[in-house]
Amino acid sequence: MKPIALTRKEFIRNSALALVGATLIPGMLLAEDGGQLAHQQVLDGHQGKKSYTLKNVLLETGFEYDGNGNVIATKTGLFSVHIEAGKIKKISANSTDANAIDAKGRLMLPSFRDMHIHLDKTFYGDKWQAVRRGAGGVKGMIALEQQILPELLKNSTYKAEKLIELLQSKGTAFARSHVNIEPTSKLDSLRHLQLALENKKIVSEQSWLPFRNMAYITRILYLT
Repeated sequence: MKPIALTRKEFIRNSALALVGATLIPGMLLAEDGGQLAHQQVLDGHQGKKSYTLKNVLLETGFEYDGNGNVIATKTGLFSVHIEAGKIKKISANSTDANAIDAKGRLMLPSFRDMHIHLDKTFYGDKWQAVRRGAGGVKGMIALEQQILPELLKNSTYKAEKLIELLQSKGTAFARSHVNIEPTSKLDSLRHLQLALENKKIVSEQSWLPFRNMAYITRILYLT
């Protein structure tokens, strides 16, 4: 499965055309004031339907500029969005159809892309800990990781799964994660993350990045 390469500017500039035919995945968001995601609330009870229409969907349609040509805001409008077989098939003028699902003016956004994350060495899902700042640049960070990695590895699969759940719940459908391979964790970080991806049924690709006495594996995750 290949991710949709669409920047925010391209999405806004081509909002109607770009969305038609796009897959409505869990990462396609309807956001409301306060930053809370309302996708689940709006579609609750409708996920199993083959086709349905959303009304009062807020879409960005263009930019507003100041006198110097700088973008200062986005233009928005309310539209109806028709879904068939999990894909957006049509965007049209806003509907008053009583059978349409009311999005209540929430903004529809494409799914998010997390371009740099370390799923293999996270504290998330475990006891809270304060940030530990390593001194001495790269060498200092390596020394710090040599100290903390053995403890992190004890339940790193569980914590990676919890972080994946967090990403998915907030609308991330694509992530690029680095994985350590070095004398302290050896291949354990990679094995534990692979197990987490298998448990969560995540499709991924990987590449290698050699670095001094260690290496990073970059894994591209499709979280749909």
